[in-house]
Amino acid sequence: MSEIVGKFEKKKLGKIFLTAPGPTTKQMFSQLLRARRDPSGFLVEMRKKYGNVVQFPLPILPVYLVTHPDDVDRVMRVNAKNYGKRTIQYENLALVTGDGLLAADTQSWKRQRKLIQPAFHHEAIMRVGPDTVLVTERMLKNWQKLPNNSVIDIDDDMMHAALEIVGRSLFGTDLAGDVEKTAQATLDALDIIVARARTPITFPKWIPTPNNRKLAKALKQLDGAVQRILDERKKITAIAGVDRDVDMLDLLLAAHDDEGGLNSKELRDQIVTFIVAGHETVASSLTWTWWLLGSHQDVQTKLQKEVDEVLQGRNPEVEDVANLPYTRAVVDEALRIFPPGWVVSRRSLGEDVLGGHEIPEKSVIIISPWATHRHPEAWNKAESFDPTRFMPDAPTPQKGTYLPFGIGPRMCIGKDFALLESVLMIARIAQEWNLTPAGSEPIPRALVMVRPAGGLPMFINRRN
Repeated sequence: MSEIVGKFEKKKLGKIFLTAPGPTTKQMFSQLLRARRDPSGFLVEMRKKYGNVVQFPLPILPVYLVTHPDDVDRVMRVNAKNYGKRTIQYENLALVTGDGLLAADTQSWKRQRKLIQPAFHHEAIMRVGPDTVLVTERMLKNWQKLPNNSVIDIDDDMMHAALEIVGRSLFGTDLAGDVEKTAQATLDALDIIVARARTPITFPKWIPTPNNRKLAKALKQLDGAVQRILDERKKITAIAGVDRDVDMLDLLLAAHDDEGGLNSKELRDQIVTFIVAGHETVASSLTWTWWLLGSHQDVQTKLQKEVDEVLQGRNPEVEDVANLPYTRAVVDEALRIFPPGWVVSRRSLGEDVLGGHEIPEKSVIIISPWATHRHPEAWNKAESFDPTRFMPDAPTPQKGTYLPFGIGPRMCIGKDFALLESVLMIARIAQEWNLTPAGSEPIPRALVMVRPAGGLPMFINRRN
């Protein structure tokens, strides 16, 4: 390697070379509390201060923050084969999801993706339409019992609704009676793995620390939910002549390749992965979408006008989504400003060059959709809420500028499912209700997903 790369003079720190600008060890320690309190904001500050490639001064292994769209595109799409998922982030996530699709590394992921892909073909995800409307109707019945100007926690409602939709659409199971405990178990489990990732010394799962006991309890609830889903399916399939649609669980149970089908552990890991990823990401997106709509009444009014003209008072269907471009644009723009998965990580399998800086083999690459979506070379007036960016006549975003579902071969398999669900739920609620903020601006809490600290209270009022 050359001694000068990208006009940066390499220095040595412990066993590694510093090949890109970044904070000194002293500066890093002084920022630790800030980084823990607001990690997403901290990454934005690092980009502003040090540039598109920032190296953190860790003496054990090279760690880089990469934020420029061109470099992000190279890591996630153009040279994706050079980057795996064997990082602390996904090792901790695997404590919950096992070797499911979200946390699996390269070889395991390739097999899983081929086996699971049919479950997310166009026809397979169409069932999200009626399921979304049914679950939304249940939620709105509870709203109808409340007087105008009541305050609800929209974050709580979106979390529970999204979990019910996942249960019905993917697994053919009504989780309504189990939703509170399962939703809380998901949040508890994710909180613990974030705490583990932020702590330099962690104890093995078998040592009964408070966090390990909390994680064990959460996993017991999640595993119990999985078992109930499988038991219910066995009962249904044992009854001859039952007429029902094929869902993702049917396709998972039937999936096989030269190595056979999914064993019981693999089934468990995939189901937990989709319970975790399939509801908290969508719930986070919906929560922030309502916050933005409530804070921009002109946008909410325009969305309501489109919904009224297209639906004419009837319930939305999947086929209506193509005729609701502004509603879809609102969802897309909310995902840009508040991407639920605010950070992802990769491990370099070989050397590379990003932003003119040498990246050694076995480096950890941090990519933050939150930071890239706020990069001035990615978006004009990046902090502003402007759904017109995503209208059909707007320019197509350049590769590497828009990452709520990732890009490249590991793009989220549930992208279309999540977008259909979000547009349909927003449209159905907007038909009858107007939402406005009931408190001060929420503080984003960047854990595994970005959610508002302490929930998100909003006033609900029936439309006249």
